[in-house]
Amino acid sequence: MKTMIRMMTAALVLAVSVMTAVAQDVDSLWAQAVNDYTEEDYGAALSGFSAIEEAGYVSPDLYYNMGNCCYKLGHRLGKAILYYEKALKLDPSYEDAAVNLEIAREGTLDRIEAVPEFILLTWFKAFRDTLSSDAWAWLSLTLLLAVAVLVLLFRFGRSLTLRKTAFALAVVAVVFMVMSAVFAFNMRSAVVDSGEAVVTVPVSSVKSSPGSTDQSLFILHEGTKVSVVDSLGEWYRIELSDGRQGWMQGDEAELI
Repeated sequence: MKTMIRMMTAALVLAVSVMTAVAQDVDSLWAQAVNDYTEEDYGAALSGFSAIEEAGYVSPDLYYNMGNCCYKLGHRLGKAILYYEKALKLDPSYEDAAVNLEIAREGTLDRIEAVPEFILLTWFKAFRDTLSSDAWAWLSLTLLLAVAVLVLLFRFGRSLTLRKTAFALAVVAVVFMVMSAVFAFNMRSAVVDSGEAVVTVPVSSVKSSPGSTDQSLFILHEGTKVSVVDSLGEWYRIELSDGRQGWMQGDEAELI
C-alpha cells in the first residue's frame, strides 16, 4: 500500500513538473513571438505563435495575433481571415478581431449576397455574442447561487413582503440562469462544431460532384467563407451564404 502511494505521489510530482516546464516554454515562446512582431519580423512571430497552437494552448488572443501576422505578411489573406474567424469563434465579443476581420475581407474578390436571416435569430445571435461562452457559464452559476439564496429568504424570511420579493426575484433569476446556460451551451457547441471553413488558396474550382472533371459550377477565391455540409474522402460539399452548393477539394480550405 505504501509503495502504491509513493508511486502515485511520484507520478503526480512528475506530471506537475512536466506541466510547469511546458507552461514556462509556452510563456517563452509567447514573449519571443511578441518581440518578433514588435520588431516587424512577422514570419518569425507567426512561427512562434504556431508553435504555441501546436502545443495545444489556443486562445482568442493567440489566433488574433496569428491573423495579424498573416495580414502583415501580405500574401496570406485567407489565413488571416481564418485566424480572425477562429478568434471570434472562441470569443464572439472580441471587438479588435471583428474589426480586423472586416478590414481583411475588403481584400477578398468574392462578393456573395447572403440570404436574409430570420430577424429573431439575428437578435438572438447578437445578444448571445455580447459575452463569451465562459462568461455566460459563470453568469449561469452565479445566478444559480443567487436562486439558492433567494429560496432560503423565501423559506425563512420573517416578513411576508420579504418572502414575496424573494420569490419574484428567484423566478426572474431562474429565467436568466436558464437563458445564460443555453447561450453558454450554444456557443460551446459552435466552437466544437467545425461546420465552416475559409478558402486558403488563390483560386478554388467548385464541382458538381467529388472528383469530377466536368466544368466548374463556380470559382471561389482566397478568403471566402463557406459552410461545410458534408465530406467524402478529400472533398468537401460546401454551401455559400447565397444558397449555392458544390464540391471542393478539402486541402483548398481550412475548417474554422
